[in-house]
Amino acid sequence: MNCRICGRELGREDDPLSLDCGGDCWGCIGEIEAEMGSESSLARVREEAAQGLRPSWKAPAEQPPSATTGH
Repeated sequence: MNCRICGRELGREDDPLSLDCGGDCWGCIGEIEAEMGSESSLARVREEAAQGLRPSWKAPAEQPPSATTGH
């Protein structure tokens, strides 16, 4: 079975980004969740990038607090 987003073969023991996340690979889902602000996913994706598993990954830009929310 392959990732529905990128086509990566899922569940390969030699590819930690191939973890099956409901039909999509962790390689894709991790980046999506990190972009959406999931702290745990962002931390894991940063670790994977530091290990060389995500050579083209760019950290999402820090967003300033919204003036309308008062945060």
